[in-house]
Amino acid sequence: MKPNNNAHKLPLIEKSKNWVVINKPAGISVHNEAGDVRSLLKKQLAPGTFSDIYPVHRLDKETSGILVVATEAETAASLAEQFQKHTAEKFYYAVLRGAMPVANEFQEWATPISDKAEGRKNPQGLLKDRVPAKTLYKVLKSNKYFSLVEFQLLTGRQHQIRKHAALAKHAIVGDTRYGDQKYNDRMAGIYGTNRMFLHAFRLRLSLDGGQAQTFETPIPPEFTRMLQD
Repeated sequence: MKPNNNAHKLPLIEKSKNWVVINKPAGISVHNEAGDVRSLLKKQLAPGTFSDIYPVHRLDKETSGILVVATEAETAASLAEQFQKHTAEKFYYAVLRGAMPVANEFQEWATPISDKAEGRKNPQGLLKDRVPAKTLYKVLKSNKYFSLVEFQLLTGRQHQIRKHAALAKHAIVGDTRYGDQKYNDRMAGIYGTNRMFLHAFRLRLSLDGGQAQTFETPIPPEFTRMLQD
């Protein structure tokens, strides 16, 4: 998906002197790219109010949703540890290709996968690279074309939801790496967007050494539009 070059400001959910929580648009990288989250926030935040912008967890360029970054090194180390130890809880919405049975409870995908970026031909990765991976999923709504699914990550492998969905034969709509490009192009033409339909909607973690806090964003309207009756 092409970056939104017109997005000069990132939507802020909450901020303090040590951290910022944003609702990252799809198509913007977190770091290491022109127009990424780091560079945009450096321009957006008042000069002198932060030492640097420190990304502390992953959110793919193609994924939208809640992202927390630190604005000083000590906080960055504390937050990164929560993600490394999986004490930070991350929840996502996705629209998957095809019909899946609606369920009231979470189910689990536990297929081992690599912790590397892979491709459509072998989402699992090489056998020698595979490590344990657990993804909880709950199908919220479904029709004969799409399924709206809620996810919780219990491990943090690269592209974990995207790989597990593809391995289950229900790739995320708009996923150019693990899905079928002809199908994605056809959906983009019908629904008017070529974004990947994966959104980080809830994040729960401890900030400033205090009790856990929960941040949420609403489901993107284009997600529900695809599941309209």
